[in-house]
Formats: sequence, C-alpha cells, structure tokens
Amino acid sequence: MLGPEPPRWEQSFREVGLVALQAAVLTRRIFLPRAGRDDRAPEQWQILLALALSETASPEHPPGSVASLATQLSLDGELVQVLLFGLVREGVVVAYDQDEEGDQVRFGLSPDGWAAARAYVERAGRFLPGWPPERRAG
Repeated sequence: MLGPEPPRWEQSFREVGLVALQAAVLTRRIFLPRAGRDDRAPEQWQILLALALSETASPEHPPGSVASLATQLSLDGELVQVLLFGLVREGVVVAYDQDEEGDQVRFGLSPDGWAAARAYVERAGRFLPGWPPERRAG
C-alpha cells in the first residue's frame, strides 16, 4: 500500500460519488466539444435536446423561453439567447410569437431541429447499456 490508510466512505456517500463521476464521464462522451467551425457547441446540443424533451412531454407545455431554458440548463440567460438565435439562423430552431403575457419569445424545433435532436439521442444511446430497447412483438 502506498501512503497512509485511506478514509472509508459509507456506502451511500460512495454511491453519490459514483453517480457524479458517471454523469461527468457520460456528459463528456455525449456532449463532445466543438471540433470544427460547423459543429455545434455542447450547450447548443443541450438546448436542442431540452426543447425536444419539453415539446414531447405533453401538449400543454409551450415551447421554451430564454428564461426557462437558462434555468433548466443552469446557463446564463444572455448566453442562452445568443445560442438560441444562432440555432434560429442555422434553421434548427424557430422563434414563436411572444407568450400569453407578451413578455417572452418562445422557441421550438424546426423539422431539421427535430431530425438533429433525434440523431443526437440515437448517438447518445450508444453509450447506454441496453440501448436501443428491444421491440416487443405485438
């Protein structure tokens, strides 16, 4: 053994550490850094996935706002706004009219955005055991 005896962590503390480590590794593997000029930044992919997940949750949930996405993704609102409008220019996100109160523009995915989000989830699934799920014979 090298050095002094390491402290012993209780099982629940170890489990939290393992989950945190696995989340960090999985995040690094799924949200790759931007490699080229035409690639999307990890935060842009996160916005696309957040919009896709919120729009597929239930019909009463409207598309995301800058504020809701910033909160959900723990990002600065100004950064989210810059990233969103970059995605709008790219044609993968669309800006809708302001919300009912008239104070926030809402965003959703274009058909190209849906295709990009789906492809990214399929790519991410390769890192998850048991993906894709087996289809049950009906």
